[in-house]
Amino acid sequence: MTQAAAKEISVAAYAFSSKYLGNALVNAMKRGVKVRLILDKDIAGKSYSLDEWLIENGIDVRFIKLKSGCMHHKFLIVDRARLMTGSYNFTNDSEFHNHEATIFIDATAATTTTVPVTAALVNDFIAEFDRLWSIASTPSPKAADSHRRRVQPAHRRIPRLFGGKG
Repeated sequence: MTQAAAKEISVAAYAFSSKYLGNALVNAMKRGVKVRLILDKDIAGKSYSLDEWLIENGIDVRFIKLKSGCMHHKFLIVDRARLMTGSYNFTNDSEFHNHEATIFIDATAATTTTVPVTAALVNDFIAEFDRLWSIASTPSPKAADSHRRRVQPAHRRIPRLFGGKG
């Protein structure tokens, strides 16, 4: 799905530790695709999160911090027309260990009778992403004495779900 992106990839994720998707996003960005990622601030602070690595590699990352609850979304939008959403967190556990439910919606492949419904659904997710992006905070400069362990470079393998051989 990320390999098919021509203009833009927008991701809202509760958790992000998938090195495979991280590599796919960085590769898309290197092809000239605009990549934006919103993460839950509390979970992004965990040592397993790839937020710092993604930022270091040029991905535009913002954070949502709520007084109560969390930003629990799990969706990815490609070129404002293709949507992936479901229970699937963007983590290695979701990719290789968990049983997850994910749906893919392609407004460009909809039939004449389904276009309005499909486009409306994708547009609702776009609106939610844009709303969150407008209130999300940008990363603060990394402290010199950061206590978080350095994230190792992402694996070269891209997963089954994002175009690799898995």
